[in-house]
Amino acid sequence: MHLFTYGSLMFEQVWSRLAQGHYVRRPARLHGFARRNVRHDVYPVVFRSQDSDWVDGMIYLDITKEDINRLDHFEGQFYDRREHMIIVEGSERITAAVYVLKDHYDHIISGDEWDPARFTREGLAVFLGQYQGF
Repeated sequence: MHLFTYGSLMFEQVWSRLAQGHYVRRPARLHGFARRNVRHDVYPVVFRSQDSDWVDGMIYLDITKEDINRLDHFEGQFYDRREHMIIVEGSERITAAVYVLKDHYDHIISGDEWDPARFTREGLAVFLGQYQGF
């Protein structure tokens, strides 16, 4: 199974704490979705949006079932893992799993777009500090 990541899991410091395998990863884009901050936190969620919207991220290829199980546990109750078409490095189309926010949790979405550069500067250390136990 391939996995498209769009938030904290794009960062090696987070990914390597969860996944035991070593995987090829490539830049990718998910169309028809939007990414926003979670209220009062440093990580994002994605949700279905307009067809013209997209989210940039990373795709990890050929993830083992064991690592998917760990990632499912990490993502928790707020997300459904769903299959979607991903555009890899501009033109290649690959079906991959994506952790999408469940509709009944839309109240946790902030109005602010999530910024990976800001997360690197301000949120990564906070995130790693809060999520040491996984």
